[in-house]
Amino acid sequence: MPTSAALSNCSLCILKPHLIRNCEIGAAIDAILQNGFEISAAQLFNLSRPQVEEFYDVYKGVLPEYIPLIEHMSNGPTLILEVRSSGEAV
Repeated sequence: MPTSAALSNCSLCILKPHLIRNCEIGAAIDAILQNGFEISAAQLFNLSRPQVEEFYDVYKGVLPEYIPLIEHMSNGPTLILEVRSSGEAV
């Protein structure tokens, strides 16, 4: 499947499952756009616990909330965005 991801001069933005569950995705996207960013790619994922553990492995033993974070991130859909500066000063 083709992607619009630029993979250059961009940042990863993870919109966690509670935002989807609480119907707050629109407000989060509005905040991103209003703060001078554009969304160059977006994809919805259902991450498995092993995938989340691998992604957050660097925080294991560092974040006191590591286990709750892993449980939360693997407990529903997650919207992953590629965000880039729109070039507009806010």
